[in-house]
Amino acid sequence: MKKDLLEKKVKAKEDLEGIDLEKAKLKGADLRKANFKKANFERADLRNTDLRGADLEEANLERANLIQAELKSAQLKKANLTEALMDKSDCRDANFEQSILEEAEMNRTDFQGAKLERSDMTKVKATDCNFRDCDLDYVILERADLKGSSFRAAQIRSAKLERADFRETNLRDADLRKSEMSRANFSDSDMSGVDLRGADVSFAVFKSVEGLTEEQIDFIKEQQGIYEA
Repeated sequence: MKKDLLEKKVKAKEDLEGIDLEKAKLKGADLRKANFKKANFERADLRNTDLRGADLEEANLERANLIQAELKSAQLKKANLTEALMDKSDCRDANFEQSILEEAEMNRTDFQGAKLERSDMTKVKATDCNFRDCDLDYVILERADLKGSSFRAAQIRSAKLERADFRETNLRDADLRKSEMSRANFSDSDMSGVDLRGADVSFAVFKSVEGLTEEQIDFIKEQQGIYEA
């Protein structure tokens, strides 16, 4: 379907649930508040597309190009974004609960206030992102590249963070209770006010980390975490 025709359908508020837009060229399209539940956008070109407030629940966006897309307040619950390109996109206050984001690239993307609870973000490339105030409870971030990102005041409870790269991140006031952090790297990060109660920090690296209390340092050492001032 051509971009102009799709924009007309969206403007007319047509129900587009389940529509097949595989490999569609939709760069820069205005698709605000559209109903794309269960739609197929596999490998679609959605660069600079405006999807603010759109309903993409259970949509297939595998390998879609969402670079610099507008996704603020969009509904992406249970969506498939495997290997999607999302660099510099605006995902503030969007809902990604239970979504699949394995190996997606989302460098310099803004997720502030987004819901990512129970999403699978295994091996994502998410450097210099903003996850401030996000709900990341039960998220899977195993082997994720998160260098330079901000997780300030984020909820990351009972998450799987094994071998994730958290170097140079801002984790001030983040809640990491009961998370599995084995072999993750937190070097040069700010962890002031972080909550590590019940977390597994075995063999995790804490070199030149700011803000840890003496009690937290003792806890890390007791669990065979690697701490260096």
